[in-house]
Amino acid sequence: MASIQVMPNQSMADVILQACGSMEAAMQFCADNNVALSDYPDVGAKYLVSDTALAAGDKQVLKFLRERGIVIGTLGVMPVLNYRVVLKPVMQAVPTATDPPDVTGYYAYNLQADIAAFVNINAIAAGDYPSLHNYVSFETEERVIAGDAPETTSQNAPSLVMSDKLIPYQVPWVAFRGFMMIWSDLSVGAKTATFTDVLGNVAYVSPVLVLDSSTQNVEEYLIADLSVELVSAGHNTVKLRLTRSHAPVAHVDFETHVMTWLHNAAGGTPDPLDPANSNKTIVTASRGMWTFGVGTVYWNGSSAYPPSAFSMVVEVY
Repeated sequence: MASIQVMPNQSMADVILQACGSMEAAMQFCADNNVALSDYPDVGAKYLVSDTALAAGDKQVLKFLRERGIVIGTLGVMPVLNYRVVLKPVMQAVPTATDPPDVTGYYAYNLQADIAAFVNINAIAAGDYPSLHNYVSFETEERVIAGDAPETTSQNAPSLVMSDKLIPYQVPWVAFRGFMMIWSDLSVGAKTATFTDVLGNVAYVSPVLVLDSSTQNVEEYLIADLSVELVSAGHNTVKLRLTRSHAPVAHVDFETHVMTWLHNAAGGTPDPLDPANSNKTIVTASRGMWTFGVGTVYWNGSSAYPPSAFSMVVEVY
């Protein structure tokens, strides 16, 4: 079985003619190499030329091309693919009450967009999301460690709904207990804040909040981050390097955290430039929309604390 290497300016049809001498061999050639006639082959790529494909071709044309050293190249200069982040919901928690929770009876804060980091190339599909309810679970540290079931609230007030990129919360305060943890059940479809743009792209953000036991302060906003960079690009695919990270955790009770890849990021391969670094992965992506994400679990000794997670949408074009 022979092979052929793609030369500059060659379309897939050019490669087939160069290899077999006739487009009659196109179906066999494409089947042998799992490609489509409409694909743009990368320069230097090698394809198999089976005996069956050669038999379907034209030996006289092949002889003519080889004797005269003719290389077919009708493609011209074709642009390679690129990428962009189209939806990455980055949020922050901002207290909205000054009186301590033992006076108000609840913790009050807004989960709102970090305008400097929130990315949406396309408009968000709707201004209000009352039907999503934006449920969160909440529980004191003692109850989490004891394995008690958490309580759940959908902002704890009928009038508090998600407006554009802001969700107001009022979470009941528990007297004489340690700090409060607030998170989202990652098994449900709609996470803490799930955003959909007008083109139907969906991404969510689900942090773990640590609230002070006696004030309205947000002690920790726990969630990973993810950056994307182009490694290489061809006519059909790009290679992207995903790098996940997590800001240092100041709260002493959160001793360790472990990150995992989510969605399309879970199908990556080690970065050849840094193969031992589990926080980097290489993803090969074709034209279209791709969802990448990172989940994080937190530990205090042998006690598992609630997890955080988020996702983002990248377009390859």
